[in-house]
Parts: sequence; structure tokens; C-alpha cells
Amino acid sequence: MADSSSDNVTIYYEPTGCNCANKTTYSQSAIHAACVATLDLASKGETVGRDKYPHAYNDYEHFSFPHAQPPYFEFPIMSDGSVYNGDVGPGADRVVIGSVAEDYSSAVYCATITHSGSSERNGFVECKDDTVNPNGQGTWDVRKTERLGREPEGERKLLRGEDVKLPFENTHY
Repeated sequence: MADSSSDNVTIYYEPTGCNCANKTTYSQSAIHAACVATLDLASKGETVGRDKYPHAYNDYEHFSFPHAQPPYFEFPIMSDGSVYNGDVGPGADRVVIGSVAEDYSSAVYCATITHSGSSERNGFVECKDDTVNPNGQGTWDVRKTERLGREPEGERKLLRGEDVKLPFENTHY
């Protein structure tokens, strides 16, 4: 599913890991793989699984994604480290990306979220990023790594909602 050219994909603001309310911990590589799979499938207009991932993330919970613009996509992140392919249930946890480039070569990581611990039916709570770099300072500067760091201003043409290749109805699973 996610192609082997993940080195050609840039995910900005990607943390080095996160911890969810259900005690699941995700590494940077697991987060990156889920984000890359999201872009790969969305670029082809393809989905996987009964709930058709990736799909729109509508942010009913009003999380703060100050460095990302809609449309937002959500995609399962698997606790065993595999990339979701639709053969098993999606589990409780998702990655959310936004500010997707028109050519699907880059996006902004928004959050890892989980259904576990939410007081609302089908609601989400945000997982805690271990180390995210919202100011683009320190070790993970965009000039020092291909995957982490601050998004360069004004250099990318972003995908618009009307250009999304997937059926982008109001979904919330």
C-alpha cells in the first residue's frame, strides 16, 4: 500500500513519539509510516477497510492544529507497528495530517488521537507527543532532516478540499 518511496515524502512537525490514554506508545517510525500511507492512498484516490481510510477528519473535538490547514485526513495507526491495510479492524488510534501538498509529497502532522478515554461516543482525545518541535528550533530544524522540522513558509501549494480525490463526506468513526 504505502509505496517504498517514503524517503520522498516530507511530514512536517512529526514528533519522535507519542503516548495515548490507552497506554499505547508510538515511535516516530510508526507515526511516519501511517502518515506516508495516508498520503499514498489519498494521492491515488484509494481507501482501505470497511470504514474507508483515509477519510476526512472533521475535528468535532476542536483540537488545536495551529500550523496546519484543512482538509484534514485521519488514518489508523496500529499498536503492533504495522501499517493498516484494512484486513483487520482499525483499532482506537489515528494519525491526523493536514496542509497536504497538491502533489501529495508532503503534509503537516497534526496529532495522534484515540477513541480510548473519550467521554463522547466515537469521540477522540489527543495523545501526548513526547517531543514535538512547534517552533522549528533545536535539533530538528528543517535544514537538518528530511522528515522533522518547521514547514518552510510559502513554498508549497496546498491541496484544496474540492481537489481531494477521495469521497470526503462528513465521516467520524
